[in-house]
Parts: sequence; C-alpha cells; structure tokens
Amino acid sequence: MLKKCIMRTVIHEVVADIDDAASEIVLLIHWIGGVHTEVRLSKRRRGQRNSTSADIIAAVHQLVLIAMMI
Repeated sequence: MLKKCIMRTVIHEVVADIDDAASEIVLLIHWIGGVHTEVRLSKRRRGQRNSTSADIIAAVHQLVLIAMMI
C-alpha cells in the first residue's frame, strides 16, 4: 500500500502508445518535477503465454529504482 502511495505521489501521468512498426508498447512517464522517461515493451503476440515477460519485470524494476532516487 505504501509503495502505491509513493508512486501516485511522484508520477504525474503515464501516456501509452503503440509502435506497430517496432511491435512495441511505448510508455511515456511524466514525473512530478518535469522529468520524462520513455519505456518500450515488446508487444505480446498471438498465442504467447500470459506469464509476465522479462522485459516488463525489468521495466518495473527500472521504475522502482528511478522512484527511489526522487
């Protein structure tokens, strides 16, 4: 619960877009204070398993590290 409160405090908004050419989901995170971070995740293909991909786990880990520095 505390982690959610911290994330809601430091993130202003998250904008999601799809890059069909690269088959990626592009997340643009607007942090409080004016800093922006772009995170690209591979788009799941048809028939791909529902387990969390290593890219998403790495992206969340990166966001946690960034949030801890603020």
